Amino acid sequence: MSPMRLIPEARRPQTDIGMRYRSDDWIRNILSIPRSYLLRRIKSHLLFDQIVCILTLLARKKLGWTWLSIPLLGHNLLGSFLGLLIVFRTNSGYARFADGRSYWAKVSSTCRCLALESVSHMRPYAPKASEEFERLLLAFPDVLAYTCLAGNKKARLPPFEWELLYGKEVVSDSDHVLLDPCTVILHKMHKCLYNASYEHTSDKRLFDLHLVSMGEEVNHLSDALSGCLKIIDTPVPLSYSRHTSRFLTIWCGILPLAIAPDLGWLAVPLMMTVSWLLYGLEEIGHLIEQPFVPVTDKPSYLISDDVMDDDRASKTQPFDIGLPICSVAEKVRVEVEKILKMK
Repeated sequence: MSPMRLIPEARRPQTDIGMRYRSDDWIRNILSIPRSYLLRRIKSHLLFDQIVCILTLLARKKLGWTWLSIPLLGHNLLGSFLGLLIVFRTNSGYARFADGRSYWAKVSSTCRCLALESVSHMRPYAPKASEEFERLLLAFPDVLAYTCLAGNKKARLPPFEWELLYGKEVVSDSDHVLLDPCTVILHKMHKCLYNASYEHTSDKRLFDLHLVSMGEEVNHLSDALSGCLKIIDTPVPLSYSRHTSRFLTIWCGILPLAIAPDLGWLAVPLMMTVSWLLYGLEEIGHLIEQPFVPVTDKPSYLISDDVMDDDRASKTQPFDIGLPICSVAEKVRVEVEKILKMK
């Protein structure tokens, strides 16, 4: 056999692996426009602009109101400033989506490190404390996902996780919970590390060094929690959103006055297309401003099945308008569970 045959053949990575947009889906994307969730969100705006456009044309054709027009040059100048507003608004929303993705990537990495350190350094010397610590570590992704979905009536935590955090007296969020579940779980994880230092009495110096390292990793989880709470509690400045919406509504509302004298009835489809593009961009910025949505492609005990509400989670697919936070949390939990089963 030739020596060259022993060298494995180099393979280029396949870029279409994973969940992502494919450029050859353009036909399906065009045909699915009538079923678009985004289109349903902006349909009232589109309908209003179409009515204004048709009324303008009728007034010019039937009533002879030829004076009903504005210079196209001035309208184009305003459009340049509007483009800057929409771009900034959309970028602000996407920055929050990117931040949410980064925080959950940090959670995944930190949970993986804690699971490995627990199996390698904590379990052999402090089995009692490590057992409690690993139960809390397994529950952390679910609890953080529940916190990220604060206010959504589909989100829930199972009773066994409420019992793990607060005891048997508290079995749901309807009870009087004085402290956020994520903060409680982080406190209990630090307490387990404290108890482990007293459970193991020999070779204290090296063991305590590992516990200090694990304590720093727990603090990294706290940093990720703070980042997620920042996204949840602080929106893009509302005055900026209102000003962009007002400017866009007025600009599209007077567009028929600029294009009707030259295009006639062709202004109607042009008006529909322009409004769909601009309002769609603005709505995307609003949707991804809150990137955490309870969307999943399979059943999850973090989402209540008996609640039928008309929210964006029930009409979209994973990663359409945000992070399917329940699926992301489940992936982290499953990986941690596999690590903890190692011998």
